[in-house]
Amino acid sequence: MYLSKNPYRPIRTEVLAVIEETPTIKTLRLKPEESISFETGQFVEMTVPGVGEFPFTPSSRPFEKETLDVSVMKVGKVTEKIHNLKTGDVVGLRGPFGTGYPIEDFKGKEILVVGDGCGFAPLRSLMYEFFHRSGEFKKLLFRGGCRTPQ
Repeated sequence: MYLSKNPYRPIRTEVLAVIEETPTIKTLRLKPEESISFETGQFVEMTVPGVGEFPFTPSSRPFEKETLDVSVMKVGKVTEKIHNLKTGDVVGLRGPFGTGYPIEDFKGKEILVVGDGCGFAPLRSLMYEFFHRSGEFKKLLFRGGCRTPQ
């Protein structure tokens, strides 16, 4: 599913909230002008007008259609601008692109999810999907690590 009929046209999107997760990672809660539909594992392109574009895997619940969360690690010019965004600012979103995780293949199985650092962002959406469908899996284990306690 696409955010719009044309996945290559950025959709005007308002920043509803900026949440500081760590000194280098922020989560932005976004409200696109058009409804959202993505499968866990897909990604979107965020456009910062006059700066550039960067791909992100949504870190929000895939069944939430009104808003979209993206967690962003500051690593360069575009992500630094994203870290400076404030509530009420406007960006563009394109997509989603890619193929979602094969959740149906995990039914009835034991699942081990492993991640760390900024890799938690795409796993967050996956974990929300697993929690939402928890009765379909034999067992779910999560293991994660971080560089620092912050």
